[in-house]
Parts: sequence; C-alpha cells; structure tokens
Amino acid sequence: MINFTGTWDIVSSPDFDDGYLSEEVSPYVKLKQSGNTINGDYHVGYQQGHLDGRLEGEQRVIFSFEGMDEMEMVNGAGTLALEDDRLIFKLMYHQGDAFTFMGKRRS
Repeated sequence: MINFTGTWDIVSSPDFDDGYLSEEVSPYVKLKQSGNTINGDYHVGYQQGHLDGRLEGEQRVIFSFEGMDEMEMVNGAGTLALEDDRLIFKLMYHQGDAFTFMGKRRS
C-alpha cells in the first residue's frame, strides 16, 4: 500500500497562475496517514485549512475539509490521487467552485 504521509509541494494548477499559488507561503499539502485514515493541512495561495480523509483504493483518498479562503470560512470535499510520483489534490467547495493542484513529494 502506498503511504501518503509527508509534505507535498504544490507545483502547478490549471486553475491558478504560479504567482497566486505562492502568494502567502510556498504552497503545500502536509499529510499524515495512519492505516486507512489520512489527516492533514494545506496552504495554497489565500486558501488554507485542514482535511480529514479515508483511503478509497490504493492510490486515492476522499476527504472533507474546512478552512479559510481570503478571510471567508469554506468547507467541502475533495480527493487526493497519486499518478506516478505526482499528487493530484482537488478541493470542491460546498455549493461553490472546484480547484485542482499538482504536487511533488518534498525530499
């Protein structure tokens, strides 16, 4: 079984330019896996929050999240998937937008 634990640097997004991604910090998703449970934090652009997920298959996680986006409370669902050595991180805001980010595991 693949382990999602670690810090993943967000390197690109089809939804945002590179300037937005690193607006406040170097963008990341930090994950900790314990069995089938995965918890973590993310900070990308003006979006930051916490996620609580479960493995769905060997290379996919479904999760709920809550956090902030430009000083507004946000929540929703999302997925994490591994494609080769890349992490695909998707946030789907409750009754709102959906965003996709690509990441690489930090060495």
